[in-house]
Amino acid sequence: MFSPVEKEVIALGAEAEIIKAEWWGRDTVIKRRIVKGYRHPKLDSEIRKERLRREVRLMRDARKAGVPIPVIYDVIPEEATLIFQFFPGERVMDCIESGIELDLELMGRFIGKLHGADITHGDLTTSNILYDPEKKSFCFIDFSLGDKTTSIEDKGVDLHLMREALIAVHENPIALYERILKGYREEFSDAEETISKVKDIESRGRYL
Repeated sequence: MFSPVEKEVIALGAEAEIIKAEWWGRDTVIKRRIVKGYRHPKLDSEIRKERLRREVRLMRDARKAGVPIPVIYDVIPEEATLIFQFFPGERVMDCIESGIELDLELMGRFIGKLHGADITHGDLTTSNILYDPEKKSFCFIDFSLGDKTTSIEDKGVDLHLMREALIAVHENPIALYERILKGYREEFSDAEETISKVKDIESRGRYL
């Protein structure tokens, strides 16, 4: 098997390391789940494999639903490693801060497609959606906390996370959020119920 040539570490988190690499002449990303020394080695291996399998399933289901995600090139279960397409864009968070004009309604429609396919992202923020200004295209990344579910509560949590991320980082967050919701409503038949659930989640948070 031809191994990717690792170039630079993009991110190093508690659960995985993300590395830019070259593989068969392509710019790629390696996502390798980190071994947890406090767990029994066999148990740790099984947990990392299962989380990898779940993430791959969600990515494939998201693509079938019409949501832009990186192309998966290879899955190596025994190493809990995923190799996928490198998307040449910036985080939506950084694009907004730089004043780059984004079609946030389109981004909202993609979120609606996710939820319409009963997929939750689990960490839906402006850091986990990339944007290529030249091609005017989005790419959703990092489904490691996602799930396959019909739960309106879980879909509401996705929107709540997006709203909170906008408030924490950006100016005029509510205007940005409303643009996202406009596209979301156009795409997802249960949008109003989910948006209502966001308000419920927020009200609960104020009394915790």
